[in-house]
Amino acid sequence: LKPFWTKADNRHGSVFAVGPAHCSKPQPPSDCESDADAPGPQMTVPRIFRRLMVLPTLRWRLLSAEHRREEFELAPSATDANTCGAGGLARVEVHHALWMERVLVVGMSLAFGVPAACIFVVIVTEWHSRPSQRSWLILGLGFYIVAGLKAIFAALAVAYERLWYLRVEIQKTSAATLFEAVSNAIAAEAEKTGGTSSRDMQAFQEHDPVTGNFRVQLRFWSSRPQSLRMRIATAPPAVIGRGDGAMEASRVVGSRQLALFVQYSPGEDVICGRDARLTSRATLTLFAATSRDRTLADKEVLCHWLEEAYKRWVQPVDGVVKIYALQESSSDWVPEWKFERVKPCKSSTGTGQSFYLERDSLHRVLADARLWAAQSLRVYMVSGPPGVGKSEFVIWLASQLALPIYRLCLSSSNLSDNRLAQLLSQSSISENAVLLQVDEFQQAVERWLRPPTGVGKPFGVSPGGFCECLQGSTAMARGVVVLSGTGELLDEQVRLRLPAVFRRIHCTAELGWMTERDLRLFFRCFLVRFVADVPEQEWQQRADGFLKPGGPWSGSRPASIDMLKQFFMHQITEASCSGLGAFTSGPGSTFLVHPERCEEFFALISDVTLAEAFLDAYAPVAGAACERQLGALA
Repeated sequence: LKPFWTKADNRHGSVFAVGPAHCSKPQPPSDCESDADAPGPQMTVPRIFRRLMVLPTLRWRLLSAEHRREEFELAPSATDANTCGAGGLARVEVHHALWMERVLVVGMSLAFGVPAACIFVVIVTEWHSRPSQRSWLILGLGFYIVAGLKAIFAALAVAYERLWYLRVEIQKTSAATLFEAVSNAIAAEAEKTGGTSSRDMQAFQEHDPVTGNFRVQLRFWSSRPQSLRMRIATAPPAVIGRGDGAMEASRVVGSRQLALFVQYSPGEDVICGRDARLTSRATLTLFAATSRDRTLADKEVLCHWLEEAYKRWVQPVDGVVKIYALQESSSDWVPEWKFERVKPCKSSTGTGQSFYLERDSLHRVLADARLWAAQSLRVYMVSGPPGVGKSEFVIWLASQLALPIYRLCLSSSNLSDNRLAQLLSQSSISENAVLLQVDEFQQAVERWLRPPTGVGKPFGVSPGGFCECLQGSTAMARGVVVLSGTGELLDEQVRLRLPAVFRRIHCTAELGWMTERDLRLFFRCFLVRFVADVPEQEWQQRADGFLKPGGPWSGSRPASIDMLKQFFMHQITEASCSGLGAFTSGPGSTFLVHPERCEEFFALISDVTLAEAFLDAYAPVAGAACERQLGALA
């Protein structure tokens, strides 16, 4: 049996070394150790039968996991050693039997053509030779002949497509974003001319990405199947990366064209979830004629076009920031991220409501985010009393980084450590990087510092679970996390009692009350939209009158951005009611003060009595915030 054992396995490219795994050379099974029983010319029939009875036992020992680890090892043969590279990896070659598909196509063509010709000859012969049997011939054989030919033709078409076409299928249920991206790319090109535009569309309403208002749109596809032909052309040779700054798995695509046949199938609408959400099972199928030599190049061109369509679709719209929040379809379901609204971006060069007051304390956060947020997760904490501009800073930072905002509250009773990790995973967040805003962070800190009562089950996210999401195996790979809250977060005792949380914060910024410089800048940039043709020197004089000593804006009372903005809006409303200005005509109408009434307008803005009355009404919020900040400073 020994010669049979080694030679048989060598023919298959491997030699089994039977025995303990630490043995230096192969040994036969223990049942075959006797040399007297070695096979040879003198071996008798009983001995051969006895050796054959050993094979089931040997098979069981080879397949047993326990014996496989302890008694057997698979040693590479000389043939396997030659096929291994320097790193010990085997060289893999995939052979595609293209001739089999060609033979299949030829055979099916014959199977379709020969019976069809024979049947046609027989039908024609019987039709002319037996006129009385024509009706029976049609009724008896027509249906089966047509059904058989249709089945053969369908199989032939599938084989022909596999041999000469690339086929890419995009399903809306499994790849909704890519489906919409490709549909938008096709519609953008087709709707440029009347000859290629769609004439079978579907009307729907959605939010305008810039204004946020509802508008009526026409979807390129409808509820009926459609098809079209198009041609895509790649740019000159260029290196294509992943689109996130890294060039991992890059590839070079040359300049070439590819003809596509696009087939749209609406599918059936299905109702999903407990909220009875209607989901479409639409499918886009792309066909591209190819050959054996062009298959890989055509795949590269097609993949490059799909990536470009996806990038254009998810690219942020200039001037707005998308905001997502958690929504629940049922109380016992895991909440999901849903798009809520768009917020207009503000800038330091804007006027009126579009003006953003840049604070010196926040420049470090912006510099750190621009440097590192594209490669790793950065965590920032922004604290300050209510109304100083923490939420506006988050929107402004997201616009500078071109990231969507995902709002989260850790004090929600429906959140737990596992749910938070699930919500921040790649399967829940579709974008490559986001800005996660944890608002009112002081409430979560207060709950973490509160001693346990022992009554009921604790709710909410724990400090350990939150730290794991910030810096752990389940943490986001890149992006920004902004923890915003009031001044209690800066207390030294809070840092000492929660060292793990604050150790993961990379940068801290504090927003305080407005300084004289901030008041002057905000005064000019906010009001310049409503007063035209005022020289720079006059603006300085108007700001001096607004900040005159003894007034509420001269530093005697703390002033926040929200206080000043609300006061300006209140006074401009009074000016409109008093007839100091009028609204301009046109789509972007705004209120403008009459040039001859500017003196009255600025007198209304700088009125000390009206300002004191407004701040007294605003005092319940401002007073509490002022006491907390003054206590922290003391």
